[in-house]
Amino acid sequence: FCSRNEYRVIEQPSFQEPLQRTRPAKEEGWSNNKLKGGMVPGYTGYVPKGQHFFGERYAQACDHAISSFEKDLIVKERDEEQLRMVPRKSLVPVGKRTVYPVKPREYGYGTSPYRLPSNHAEKYFVSGYTGFVPRSRDLLAKSYPELTHTALNIHQYEQERLRNPSPGIPRAMSRAKTAPPGGIYSQNSGLIPNYTGHVPAMKFKYGKTYGATTVDALNSSL
Repeated sequence: FCSRNEYRVIEQPSFQEPLQRTRPAKEEGWSNNKLKGGMVPGYTGYVPKGQHFFGERYAQACDHAISSFEKDLIVKERDEEQLRMVPRKSLVPVGKRTVYPVKPREYGYGTSPYRLPSNHAEKYFVSGYTGFVPRSRDLLAKSYPELTHTALNIHQYEQERLRNPSPGIPRAMSRAKTAPPGGIYSQNSGLIPNYTGHVPAMKFKYGKTYGATTVDALNSSL
């Protein structure tokens, strides 16, 4: 027996009618076949402006988001229509037969910086170029285009000195010596360390320096 009965009234959830589409969204270039009123929880697709509505049931949040998005579309269409109604004025030419001098390009677009003359404005490499630039390792504290511009000018100057040496003035630098004709392996001297080519029977030799090991690598005396 209970002398006092307490009752708690539970408010029944009111059913909300599906959201009525105010305008066909296909005209805006996006499909609205799945965006309807009373969205079912678990939908993983994109809901326009859905990130701005929270703290309520999924269906209500989707209805408010879609409604807000469609209102924005209506405002956008109205603004575009007002912009179309603005009278446009025809452009008036500044002068009759005005011809602006255009300086012709001496070198075409895409010309390699190596082919451009010294101190040319476009004789440089853009930032991000990962190729080798001669004479660039000794230059610091400059932007990459300015650094490569200076390096290429130095390189070109040195190449011109090698091609056209002045009489009576010794060359400050010489070209790199190439391998003698007939092979890479010498009988009287070894190879330079860090040589990455193949050396016959190299894996069977040890206990000596790289230069001493590679002397007469072909064993021509045998």
